[in-house]
Amino acid sequence: MTCIINIWDFNCGIAYALKSESTEVLSQELKQIIKTAAPNNQGLNYFILPESSELDKIPADPQNPITPAKIQLGQFLFHETALSINPINKKHWQQSSCATCHLAQAGFRPNLAQGLGTGGLGWNKQRHRDPEVSPTEIDKQDVLVPSVLNGAYQEVKMWDGRLGVAGANAKEELIKSNDVNRYQLHGLETQPIDGLAFHKMGLAAIAQIPEYQKLFAQAFPDRPYVGVQEEDNKRAALAIAAYERTLLANQAPLQKWLKGDEKAMSAQEIKGAKIFFSSTCVQCHTGPALSGKDFRAVGFADHPNDFSGLNLGRGAVTKRPEDDFKFKVPQLYNLADSSPYGHGASFQTIREIVEYLNKAEPQKLEAKYAGILSPWFKPLHLNPEQVNDLTAFLETGLRDPNLTRYLPKHIPSGLCFPNNDPESRKQLGCN
Repeated sequence: MTCIINIWDFNCGIAYALKSESTEVLSQELKQIIKTAAPNNQGLNYFILPESSELDKIPADPQNPITPAKIQLGQFLFHETALSINPINKKHWQQSSCATCHLAQAGFRPNLAQGLGTGGLGWNKQRHRDPEVSPTEIDKQDVLVPSVLNGAYQEVKMWDGRLGVAGANAKEELIKSNDVNRYQLHGLETQPIDGLAFHKMGLAAIAQIPEYQKLFAQAFPDRPYVGVQEEDNKRAALAIAAYERTLLANQAPLQKWLKGDEKAMSAQEIKGAKIFFSSTCVQCHTGPALSGKDFRAVGFADHPNDFSGLNLGRGAVTKRPEDDFKFKVPQLYNLADSSPYGHGASFQTIREIVEYLNKAEPQKLEAKYAGILSPWFKPLHLNPEQVNDLTAFLETGLRDPNLTRYLPKHIPSGLCFPNNDPESRKQLGCN
């Protein structure tokens, strides 16, 4: 509408009022839909993420209470490139960290189809393999690296859920026998224990740094530093897990809207949210993180670099045919910060995923023929406008714009982080 001279206030006032009323009506409709989607009459609160400082409200492993001291230590260790002390090729010594593949700016994902730890060069999307070494000397992932954002709401970790003794694994004796699960910890605690070993990391290079000595003493006052690698790595992992539990996308527009700011989401985002919470989407992606504690088969294609048998998903762990091709339901926040998507990196955009789920035609036909596709995997029958709305909700309605608040200002070693290879140092302006 073009407004001119004396009628500007009248016409534009009406237009604004109609727009405001429309958004207000949409908000009221969405509230009712969400209340219906929440189990046990929990209402909007069922989908609200706590503040990162509300430690008593964040799910935790009983064996690893979350404390400010652990969080601070874990934040440093998560980004500490000095932990990378046992690379396959010595030229990559102290060049990567946990944050290399779990980058805050990328929604705590690597922004690559294949995560590259030691042996990778460059930062964020520019990261690539070191061309001067053999491919066998590069720490690379066989499936898409999942995000650790909102990880507190998933009791087991990895796409197949093999790490952690809780939730889906509580009665799985076969999974309990997994060596790293001997600690009887939840997935978020088990994963860094496993990760430190798998990625050939250790504490030897930081053991004599006074700041770390002080931080460990504060985080574990009843367990002094003993210089035993297994025990020290376990404590480091517990601190990393405590930090990871506070990585919450609680400043996303949906979260602000749920907490009472009805202007936090646009009309299009609200319309997309209405579709999400009234469709089969919310049957799998639910709770504060819009994730799931179970495993579903939706026919996503496998990763082209998967030569490890992970393409069977949960079935590779339980050895039950009925679990084949089922993967852990991931959280949905900040997907827009990183691509590609799906455990097999088979989607380049969020819109591609929406269109795929709208049609419900599996990429992996074996999953269809095996008869184990999720009962919720069926056509959504959305028209083009609705596809746009749902895409907008997933891209911007669920995007926390300030995840860099979880970054440390420095790391005690003084090295460049999250990467310390020559190309990354140049790109990050470290030295």
